[in-house]
Amino acid sequence: MQIIRNLNKIKNALPRLVLTIGNFDGMHLGHMAIINEIKKIAKEKNISSAILTFEPHPVTLFRPDRAKDFRINGLAQKLKIFKEQQIDYVIILPFNQNLANIEAYDFIQKILVKSLNVKSLVIGYDFIFGKNREGNFSLLEKESKNFDFARRFDLIEISALKKSQEIYSSSFIRKLLKEGKVVESNQFLGRNFMITGIVNEGRKLGRKLGFPTANLIAKTHIIKPKFGVYKTFTFIPHLNQKFPSITNFGIKPTVQDGEIPLYETHIPNFSQDLYGKKIEIEFLDFVREERKFASLEDLKRQIADDLGNC
Repeated sequence: MQIIRNLNKIKNALPRLVLTIGNFDGMHLGHMAIINEIKKIAKEKNISSAILTFEPHPVTLFRPDRAKDFRINGLAQKLKIFKEQQIDYVIILPFNQNLANIEAYDFIQKILVKSLNVKSLVIGYDFIFGKNREGNFSLLEKESKNFDFARRFDLIEISALKKSQEIYSSSFIRKLLKEGKVVESNQFLGRNFMITGIVNEGRKLGRKLGFPTANLIAKTHIIKPKFGVYKTFTFIPHLNQKFPSITNFGIKPTVQDGEIPLYETHIPNFSQDLYGKKIEIEFLDFVREERKFASLEDLKRQIADDLGNC
């Protein structure tokens, strides 16, 4: 997979591309329907598959008040999924005021046709683009026919994917995660919701209680699920192993009320030092809400019960 971050630095003309465009936050099953379509077309036409995406997410520019606690996955997770799907090219455009102000026609002419050599374009049912959000399927359909034969491109629109009348969307998945409904959110994602990070050294209170934890500080821009205890899997890349685990996400009201939200993961029967190591935590199910206990002994008994449920 080749990653392109600057259109001006493309040294050689790109091969013919079947392209899709979007933020792809969450990479849910609705997104996968689009990805599968570009892969199918690439194989049928013997051309390269490509994804055009943006960084940061446009919400950062248009709604900075909503940019925190928002994204389902970061760029690294998104690129990992693209690579797993064997996409040939990923174009990452910096989303800034200059890009937001580009006219829809110029976006088609200068980016899609001239820079990216698009021969087939696959878009979702709600795709809009360009200054003042003036670009849509109708405009693409009209303009695609105005180019000469060598520069003309096919256009395919993917309809909304639904589950029980609910459209697969990143906004709905965010709502589910905020409610602690990870089983349901995973069904819409088509995989387990996951957070990643470097293990921080904490107060080691869990170790004193007999339940050592690997602690990750919640990233500002990544969505925070409902505070509580979750059944999880923990993948440790440097060991290339995945372990059943239990994760508390919250502010530890029994011992440190008011702190920055923290993921505390306990892996039963695991004793290796993970400080400074990267881990990935997959959320499987919600066990209970976070709450304040009268004593550390009460907390210890509850953790033992939580492990029994998981």
